[in-house]
Amino acid sequence: MTELANSKLMAFTMGTWITYCLGVGAYDGAVFLLFFYSLMLWDLNAKKATGSDASDGK
Repeated sequence: MTELANSKLMAFTMGTWITYCLGVGAYDGAVFLLFFYSLMLWDLNAKKATGSDASDGK
């Protein structure tokens, strides 16, 4: 999933579809696609916590 979300083909496809939505006046579709794509990228780039919280060096 990470490779798909960060691929150039996916970015090009989403950009093309957003441009089409803006061209026909479907602003709600363009905003939804921008939100969905940014949410997908944000979720994949979030770092997951690993290990324990004991960071006091003991």
